[in-house]
Amino acid sequence: MDRRLLLFAIPAMALASRAFAAPEAEKPAEAAWVTMTGLALPIVVEDRVINHIFVELKLHLKPGHPLEQVRAKDAAMRDALVRAGHATLFVLPTNYNRINEQALARSLMQIASREVGRGVVTRVEVVRQTPRMRVRNPAPPPRT
Repeated sequence: MDRRLLLFAIPAMALASRAFAAPEAEKPAEAAWVTMTGLALPIVVEDRVINHIFVELKLHLKPGHPLEQVRAKDAAMRDALVRAGHATLFVLPTNYNRINEQALARSLMQIASREVGRGVVTRVEVVRQTPRMRVRNPAPPPRT
């Protein structure tokens, strides 16, 4: 076989295969998340901090949103969340060794909308809760 013919045939075959290939459907951008670890939130009862809960959070982001923008605001969101923990009280009335996940998620969604923009964080997931120490839970209310 002639080498010159072969040298021209290979690129032509490659171009032809691309032309007849089915067009790829564009994939929608996958939603990403940012993990916040090592966050110590206070458990405040009767104006006293009685425990700290170390929390690992996953912030689910709007599809296509850059992770770097949210990671750049990580320190500000952590600081605001700890301050909110003293004001909002993420304590469960029946368990001093766990965080009220709904109150925490609500508060962090407000903080995230203020820091990184409205609608960027779509959901907050509490991945893990670890108490600094085990604290005796309050006595259940008496039955009537």
